[in-house]
Amino acid sequence: MMNFKVILVLFILFSSLVQADENAFDKAKSTAQQWWGETKQASSDVAQRASEKASVLGEKASENAKETGLVIWDKMKEVGVATQDNAKIGVSKIKSLLPEEECKEDSALCLIEKQ
Repeated sequence: MMNFKVILVLFILFSSLVQADENAFDKAKSTAQQWWGETKQASSDVAQRASEKASVLGEKASENAKETGLVIWDKMKEVGVATQDNAKIGVSKIKSLLPEEECKEDSALCLIEKQ
């Protein structure tokens, strides 16, 4: 009978320890799930903010590239016009140094003069 009481007491102690371990496990599991949810939300927020910033920076870079491209295009047109004008002036000077002759169809100076 004494053995039975000892076994019963041990069984009660063992079951209470197991119950305490289950409660601790449940609490740890709940805490881990909460942390995971918070981490997931924080990561999602960071990714969203990074995406928004990248979009804004991309738009600014696109606007800057467009403005820069337009400025360069305008300058290239100015350079082209100036080059054409200087070429005409150069041709006129060369023609003034050469003896006058009739324009021939294949003459480069005549072709430039016609333009």
